Amino acid sequence: MVAQAQIKGVICLKVGITLIVMLLSFLLSGRSAGIASGLGGAIALAGSLLYARVAYQIAYGPPAALIRLHYAAEGAKMALTFVAFAAVFVFYRQVAWMWLFTGYIAATSAYWFGLLIQFNGKK
Repeated sequence: MVAQAQIKGVICLKVGITLIVMLLSFLLSGRSAGIASGLGGAIALAGSLLYARVAYQIAYGPPAALIRLHYAAEGAKMALTFVAFAAVFVFYRQVAWMWLFTGYIAATSAYWFGLLIQFNGKK
């Protein structure tokens, strides 16, 4: 079982990266870019929160049950991501799509950075 501190650490890292990318995109390309990168980061964050909620419902159990939860979590995350991107493109037609994907990719990279960082829950 992954420690809750590790999960919370990666989520906080995603929030931090999203805020930094939003600020940089705002400074480089203006308000529209800042909003778009924030939306991209929010999509990545929402997917991660959903994954954590579904995959870690139980702390211990048979391996088959745990892997089923992870498969279900990944499927739910992919569905949410697809629907969220579709909603952005339908309801926010003038979105700066390059910045939207930049925010998403930057926030998603927090997972890989999280593998390198040991979050132990202490401040």
